[in-house]
Amino acid sequence: MATIVAGVLVVAVLAVAFALFWPRTQAPESSLTAVIHSGDGGEQRLPLSVDTSVEVVTSLGHNTVVVKDGAAHIEKADCPNGSCMQQQPISQPGQQLICLPHKLWVEVIAGDGTTSELNPGAVTYGGNGANSANDVDVVAR
Repeated sequence: MATIVAGVLVVAVLAVAFALFWPRTQAPESSLTAVIHSGDGGEQRLPLSVDTSVEVVTSLGHNTVVVKDGAAHIEKADCPNGSCMQQQPISQPGQQLICLPHKLWVEVIAGDGTTSELNPGAVTYGGNGANSANDVDVVAR
């Protein structure tokens, strides 16, 4: 009998702890924002709760960022290899999409406005083949 009572108490404590901790670990979907950082230093913010499409035009090229069904992805880009268009859509804080040739990245942030510390100067693209010394240099958080 004591074992059953102890088991019920453990389950109850775990359930209460889970209920108290869960809201702090999950950002409300309506407060998530996709922040587009362009190679020219510009920044645009798109709430993930609103389906939209934005064309980002810089001196380095063109990208189209789409927010649909609570996730952001790069739909069009005129970069040489187009790998940015093959990345999975992002929908959680801390996730990023990166277009190296255009020095463009998109990140999801929570409603508190916290952004990453990714420096656009730390993202380079050599464009001279896979073995170029400057091909990919990403310094992340």
